Amino acid sequence: MSEQKYVTLKDLAKECGVTPTTVSLALRNHPRISDATKGKVREAAERLGYRRHPMLSALMANLNQSRQSMAAVPLAAIYTHDLEMIKSNSYHLKAWQGMDRRASELGFKLERFHLDQKKMTGKRLTQILTTRGISGVIVPPLLKAGGHLNIDWEEFSVMAIGYSMLSPNMHRVCPDQYRGIRLALRELKHMGYKRPGLLLNKQSDLRTLHLWSSGFYGFEHAQKSRGIIPVLECDEVDEKALQKWYEKYTPDVIVSSDLNIIEPLQKLGLDFPGDVGLVTLSRYEADGGIAGIDQNASVLGAAAVEQLVQLMYYNDRGVPDMPRVIQIPSTWGEGASIAKQPSA
Repeated sequence: MSEQKYVTLKDLAKECGVTPTTVSLALRNHPRISDATKGKVREAAERLGYRRHPMLSALMANLNQSRQSMAAVPLAAIYTHDLEMIKSNSYHLKAWQGMDRRASELGFKLERFHLDQKKMTGKRLTQILTTRGISGVIVPPLLKAGGHLNIDWEEFSVMAIGYSMLSPNMHRVCPDQYRGIRLALRELKHMGYKRPGLLLNKQSDLRTLHLWSSGFYGFEHAQKSRGIIPVLECDEVDEKALQKWYEKYTPDVIVSSDLNIIEPLQKLGLDFPGDVGLVTLSRYEADGGIAGIDQNASVLGAAAVEQLVQLMYYNDRGVPDMPRVIQIPSTWGEGASIAKQPSA
């Protein structure tokens, strides 16, 4: 049985009447190549059964990276809040550190830009980025959920982190918050807790597309037919609302997206884990004493860079027709804020 002939770039070039370089650029969707030529090359590639050689592609990627190592290729991280906030916010800081470290490892240099729409238009930022030769952009979580950015996206390969940028709908890397809160609830169940209550910052719930609250209700509904404690949502921790909610429903453990709950609980005379257990959905330090979910922000940042580099390799720019979502799992961290409950 004769082996099928392996179709090369030269074969496609001869079929289409163009150079092998033109074929290579067309298959990578390069803007220098006309749409007509791209269509002609792709049709020929499909008809002749052309397949990219995976080992050769990996070799060329390594060669390209080696050539660029002397001058790191610039990437941009576009923030909508003051860059100083990164230092004071553990989530943003760890995400930035993950992005910056992975970019450096892959031969890129990540730069931070602050898009204050009162001082800089999206058009002006687009000009700045293109002038600096930046074609890859990461959009970390926006200051407010449901936001949008006015940039000429067709100029860039783009990855968003999280769900806060509503428009345009880009490829994104996100924490798996739904499974994260279910992981926390399973751990609490194993420790003997039976009446978990969930306190959420409203912005946090919006940022997660209600994945935390839906994960909570889904888990609790599967465990019991009645007696599920309603989620308490608030813009800021309200001591009176917290006291009313706690006294009405008497949870034996509180799961919270906001660690600002600690002081109000103490003002109510509650001690944890003695009177009530406490779990955070935003655990970033192992020595904080609070048990909870670590969303692995540094891994999230690194994954965003890896996916962006892949988009750039294929010259995949602009708003995608079918945006992809890559989820990073959370991990559970033990803490002194919860304790094994006595058997009933």
